[in-house]
Amino acid sequence: MKRILLVAGFLVLAAQLPLWGYDSSPSHIQIIPEVIWAAATGGGTWVTELQITNLSSFEIHVGLRFDTAAGSGGTILIGPIAAANSVKYSNILDTMDALDGSGWVYYGNVGGLVVCETSLTGLIQVQAKTVNGNYGKTFPGLNVVAGNTAAEGRPVIIQDIVRSSAYRTSVGVYNSNDTEFTADFWVIDAAGETVGSSFSKTIPAYGFLSFNPFTQAGITSGTYENCLLYVEVSSGSSASYGLMLYGSLANNYSNDTCALLAKQYGSAPSLLPPPFRR
Repeated sequence: MKRILLVAGFLVLAAQLPLWGYDSSPSHIQIIPEVIWAAATGGGTWVTELQITNLSSFEIHVGLRFDTAAGSGGTILIGPIAAANSVKYSNILDTMDALDGSGWVYYGNVGGLVVCETSLTGLIQVQAKTVNGNYGKTFPGLNVVAGNTAAEGRPVIIQDIVRSSAYRTSVGVYNSNDTEFTADFWVIDAAGETVGSSFSKTIPAYGFLSFNPFTQAGITSGTYENCLLYVEVSSGSSASYGLMLYGSLANNYSNDTCALLAKQYGSAPSLLPPPFRR
C-alpha cells in the first residue's frame, strides 16, 4: 500500500508522552523544521537528505508527513529499521513522492517534516542535511517540547539575521499543533532597538510559512547586520507544543546557505527589547 494512514497519536502531536529527559533526547516523534526539493536560485536543485537512527531495543517502522504552506502530503510508512540501526535517504521528498499514490506534488515544495515511530513506544533520533551540489546546511530533528518551541509567554529569537549586498535572510515557521497560532515579529538591531515595523503572521494547524523578515518589516534597502528576530506568540496554546522556527542565511553570490535555529529568549522585563519593557 503506497499511502498509509497511521494511528491518531501520529496526527495529534499533543498526545505524545514526554518520556525524554532532555530537549535533545530520543523521542517517539521528531520534526525537521525545513525539508525541500526544489530548483535553486542560480541553478541546481535543493534536496534534503534524511538519516533516522533507531535507538530502541526492537525493530520499528516510521511514519513521515510533509506539511507545507499548500497543505500536507500523504502519511508515508517506511521501514522496518532494526534495533540500533540507521537508515539514510539521499532525497527524502523524492522517496515520499514515489511511495505516495495520491498525486500530491512534492517537487517544488518546502515545509516541515514530521517523523514518528508508529507504535509510540520506540525511540528515534533524526538528522537532516539540505544540499545543492557542494553547498548545504544541516538541521537536527527537534522534539516537540517547550525548549524547542515558541508559545504564549515563551518568546524566542533567531540570531545573526542579515540584509546586505552579500547576504539575505529567510525565516521559516512550522506549527507543530492542531491549533492556529498568531505570532508577532520584530527585527532588533545590535543596540536592542526595533528596525522597521513589527509584523504579525497567522499559522494554521500543522501549517508552514516562510518569508524575508526584513522585507516584512518594511526594510527594502540598506545594510543591516548583527541583528536578531524577536518572536512572541500572541494567540495560541502555552503548552509544550507550539511554533518551531528557523532562519536561513544565504550568500547572494554563491547561494550557499547556513541554518539559524531559534532559541528561547526568557521573559525578564529588564532584558526585553524596547517594545516590551514593562
